[in-house]
Order: sequence, then C-alpha cells, then structure tokens
Amino acid sequence: MSDFWNHTRIYWTSGGALLIPIAVVCLGIWGYFLRSRDRMCSLVRESRELEEQVATHGLDPLPEQGRLATWLRRIADDIRGGASPRTAFHLRTDECMEQLRRDIIVLGALTAVAPLLGLLGTVRGMIETFSAVARVAGNTGVEVADGISQALITTQFGLVVAVPGVFGIARLRALLLEVEARIGSLRATALTRIEAPAIEDAV
Repeated sequence: MSDFWNHTRIYWTSGGALLIPIAVVCLGIWGYFLRSRDRMCSLVRESRELEEQVATHGLDPLPEQGRLATWLRRIADDIRGGASPRTAFHLRTDECMEQLRRDIIVLGALTAVAPLLGLLGTVRGMIETFSAVARVAGNTGVEVADGISQALITTQFGLVVAVPGVFGIARLRALLLEVEARIGSLRATALTRIEAPAIEDAV
C-alpha cells in the first residue's frame, strides 16, 4: 500500500500544477453525470406511476412530492388561469426538458475542457524541455526528463478524465430520449382526461 501511495505522489508531482484543475474537472464530470442520471431515472419511474394515476383520476388529486407531479400542478394552474391545455403542456414541457438538456451541455463542456487542459500541460512541459536544452549549464538531462514527463502525464490524465465523460454524454442522451417519450405519453394521457368532458359536453 505504501508503494501505491508513493507512486501516486511521484505521478502527481511529475504532472505539475495543471493536474489540480484537471482533477477538479474530473469531479465535475462525474458529479454532473451521476446527478443527471439519477434525475432522469427518477423521472422515468415517476412518469409511469403518474400516468396510471392520471388515467384513472385525472389531474386531481396529484401527489405532493415529485418533479413531474409539480410539473403537472403548474400545468393545472395554467389551465385554471385561462391557458389552453395544449399550450400549457407545450410551454411547461419545454421548460422541464430545457433543464435536463442544460446538464448535458455542461457535461459536454467539461468533457471538452479536460483534454484541452492536458494539451496545455503538454505545451508547458515542452517549453520547459526546450528551455533546458537551450541552457548550457545545469543538469540538462534531468530537466529535459522532467519537462517531457510533465507533458506526457498531463496529456494522459486529461484524456483519461475525458473518456468517461464521452460515454456519460451518450448514456444521458439515451436517457433523455426515454424521458421525452415518457413525458409525451403522460402528456397524451392527461390531455385525454382533460379534453374528454369538453367533447362529451359538445356532443
């Protein structure tokens, strides 16, 4: 175990100061991915339960807890305020989906930043390498090795951090499509329940 921590310390110090912001980006990538995934999975589960309830009882009553229950309550308030059901659903659905899409955009930005920081470390390491080569005095071999080590480690770390973000974005986009489908199904069920009495009255 001591060898592991010793190698980790050597790796970290060899990579230079840019490993710190890359590590922060890594935490941001995983944080956004896990939060967005949990949020989308909970929306899928909640939509199934709500659709059964709406199909049976309509929009009244709705559960007190849940993001989609809150979404439906706001739509019901809009309809009571005079908005047409379809307009209310359209506007509130765009608002709900925009929040989910924003998380994917932020995750994509963080994923793009990681290799760029690694590239910046590469440039910095190569500058130090060429500076060492240009100097006549001093231990040039050690300085060149340190510069190349920093260049390669920051590049490696930046790429390793970015790879999970790429797969995470793909997974979140697939979940987003599922959420959109579930919300669309819930919307159709709710509209059927809301518009049915009006159709019956017209008949």
